[in-house]
This record gives sequence, structure tokens and C-alpha cells, in this order.
Amino acid sequence: MWKKCSSCRKPLSFEQNYWACNVSTCNRPRTFLAFCTVSCWDAHLGMVRHRESWAEEKKAPSEAFWAKVLAGEEIFPLRPVKEKVEEAPVKPVSSGPKTVIRRKPS
Repeated sequence: MWKKCSSCRKPLSFEQNYWACNVSTCNRPRTFLAFCTVSCWDAHLGMVRHRESWAEEKKAPSEAFWAKVLAGEEIFPLRPVKEKVEEAPVKPVSSGPKTVIRRKPS
């Protein structure tokens, strides 16, 4: 068993399809809700106030990958990797000598 359904508590096996809420607060590593069916996902909507949400079908990790997660070598749920765009180095622009204007006391 990988995890239990967050609604009905049925066991979810490794590499089995499951349903997840698209809302980011339901997918954080601490809360991470996983549901065995869409009807179980729908049942959790009565407890939370999502403005707009849907269920996404996902696949449970393998047993070997889950062992790495428990050992702290991997992170689950997986986050999309943002590609780093290399920017050209910025050269400082010299504004030249600064002019200071002082008023004479009257």
C-alpha cells in the first residue's frame, strides 16, 4: 500500500491511478490529498471552499521511488521544473561625474 484515500480511507497501491485536486493547497507536501475515485474527490468539496476546482488523474509512484522520498532523497508530489533562462550579464552604467548644487544662505 502506498497511501490511503483521503476521503474513504481505501488503500491506494503503488503505480495505481488516483485523483488529486487541482488546488495548490490540497497538493502541498503536508496536506497532499489523494482520492481513489472522482466521487471521493467530490466529497472533500463540502469541507473546503474552492472557487474553481477539478480532479486530475495522476499515477502513484513506484515502490522504489517512494523509498527515496521517505529517505529524503526525492520530493513528492513532483513540482514542475521551471527552466532557467540565462540572461546576459548587466554592465553597470556610469552616469559620469555628479554635479552638486548648493544654495547660499541668505
